[in-house]
Amino acid sequence: MLNMTIVIGSLAKPVEVRALPSGISLASFDLSVPRHDGPADLVPVALFEAPDEVSGWTAGLGLLAIGRVRRRFFRVGGNTQSRTEVVAEKVVSVTNFDGISSALASVSAVFECVLEDLLPAGP
Repeated sequence: MLNMTIVIGSLAKPVEVRALPSGISLASFDLSVPRHDGPADLVPVALFEAPDEVSGWTAGLGLLAIGRVRRRFFRVGGNTQSRTEVVAEKVVSVTNFDGISSALASVSAVFECVLEDLLPAGP
């Protein structure tokens, strides 16, 4: 099955960027996603091989993230804990209309391919 999610929200606090032992950079941040029936949800996002521009993102910046949902398990102080997050493949500022259009077009193409595989062949 397809594991894809699109999240649109505003950056809740500054991005944390760190280098993993493999040398890959990892940007971690939370998107605040408003709800019509209550307080906003905070959605954790991980972006591997983050571009340099992420260090300039400030709280309140509107972002669109496309990726997959992942639950990972890890040990802290002898206890197993888990975290559910979006592993982003693409993150675009909501003011970048060309970037959003391109990102959503790629999502549409993926969905079309999945639907073709799932739907029975025509008569």
